[in-house]
Amino acid sequence: MSENVGTATVIVDKTANAAPLGFTGLGLAAVLLSLSYIGIYPVESMIVSMAIFLGGFAQVFAGIMSWKKGDIFAGTAFSAFGLFWFSLAGLLVMPAIGWAEASSGTAMAAYLFIWGVYTFVMLIVTMRIGVRALQFVFVTLFLLFMLLAVVNATGSTGLLIVAGYVGLVMGLGALYTALGMVMNEIHGKTVIPL
Repeated sequence: MSENVGTATVIVDKTANAAPLGFTGLGLAAVLLSLSYIGIYPVESMIVSMAIFLGGFAQVFAGIMSWKKGDIFAGTAFSAFGLFWFSLAGLLVMPAIGWAEASSGTAMAAYLFIWGVYTFVMLIVTMRIGVRALQFVFVTLFLLFMLLAVVNATGSTGLLIVAGYVGLVMGLGALYTALGMVMNEIHGKTVIPL
């Protein structure tokens, strides 16, 4: 008696880890925006462009690619924070082109506070993941959102400079994470501890 055995199709996932792209987008956009908070230059078209094309598109692309690989955390986090950058660019551009009134300090404080709450919940999730570099990025990002919420509620320029330095550290931490992931994967071993 013979058994008819069908052929099995095995699909091998050869897609790359999208997290380095997402962390690169976050890191570069955050570093440049934070330098404006410190007072190196004003918020201008370079910031809006970085927010849209690196902070926005890079993170949304990374989120979609992560989602396709089954990584719910990276898919959700990168997509949400990529859309944050698009919304931030909209908050800067829409009043300039007459589509909407500029947001009040109170409205911006609420916007930044709710992003801080979201970041805090995602920070709690990173504790389960256990990657220290990821936790560092989320701790500093949470602090940045909360500081910026207070700045917008109070108008404190001194606190804005402090927030700028926190954002700079967070952005550099995101770049460290991105480059560490790339280096470790290329070398097939831990070259840069994460």
